[in-house]
Amino acid sequence: MQLTGTRTWVPVARAATFTGLVGMCGVGIVTALIVLAGGRVDEVVSGWVQGAFGTPRNAIETVAYTTPLVLIALGAVPALRAGVVVIGAEGQMIVGAIAAAAVVIPWGTTLGWLAVPLGALLGAVGGSTWSLLPALPQARWGAPEILTALLANYLAAEILTGLLRTTLRDPGAATAQSHRLPAAAMIPALPGRFSTAVLLVLVVLAMAMWWYRSRAARLVDIYAQRPWLAARAGVVSSRTVLSATCASGAAAGLAGWIQLAGVEGVLHGGISGGIGFTGLVVAILGRGRPILTVLAGLGVASLTTGAAGVELATGVPSAIGQISQAVLLVTASLAIVVVRRQTYASGATDV
Repeated sequence: MQLTGTRTWVPVARAATFTGLVGMCGVGIVTALIVLAGGRVDEVVSGWVQGAFGTPRNAIETVAYTTPLVLIALGAVPALRAGVVVIGAEGQMIVGAIAAAAVVIPWGTTLGWLAVPLGALLGAVGGSTWSLLPALPQARWGAPEILTALLANYLAAEILTGLLRTTLRDPGAATAQSHRLPAAAMIPALPGRFSTAVLLVLVVLAMAMWWYRSRAARLVDIYAQRPWLAARAGVVSSRTVLSATCASGAAAGLAGWIQLAGVEGVLHGGISGGIGFTGLVVAILGRGRPILTVLAGLGVASLTTGAAGVELATGVPSAIGQISQAVLLVTASLAIVVVRRQTYASGATDV
């Protein structure tokens, strides 16, 4: 069975033109907000570059923030291409961090060098398992995944709060947090203070690039647009939903472990820090393409890390970074909807 339709390049070209126009509108909105806030665009751009990449420390901070965003986004690609909306990464990050902390904090020193890979495994398993809460009702009864995922996020946050008040609490800390991870359980740093977690993202990127060109990816694309045709090719709906969602959850759980063992060093109530939702923005901007997803992650991360430089250079509030992210999400979502409608209508599937 042929898995891709005949390409009709005129609708695709029109869709690409529309994407460019929508992107320009997004930039125009952000520019107008900067002017209304009393800033000059050239000064804002200069401050952003300085804040995000101007010094080695700033560049490392940007890459460090990019790492979990890209990891979550790459994990979400199969689910998004299957038409499954995955917004449970916040809860999956929390559960992944809890699973890793529960083992490596008390036994990390005893485990020695095994503590780091074991923490990564526990994080992935925890996030993948938690992703089943919205995935199973959707696969079995068609329950709305958005509602169940949001409820799972809320439940994970409440579980973390309860554990930090009881089992995992450090009684000597002034705030609700766990004991610090032992040194053996912390993710080691590379020369230049880059985290070894960057290497993990490179491995996941290589796997994503292989999957992107595989027959499985084509079948997922067909399932999202024409389930009846995918069924004739042997695709089982429930299996597709569960496997794509579990992959997304595993990536989010790994991101939670990275925040715990590579950034914070302790488990606390803000361990996810909104990274799960921001990672979804990166996944949408990346449009399912691995390299584009990495570039989108770097760009979105720089909006946050560069915001302080913008405020210092121009006086424009640093909240402009979060506002820019929101505008990017809205414009990218609008563009993707129109592009998919036009290109799939023409028979193309590689969008």
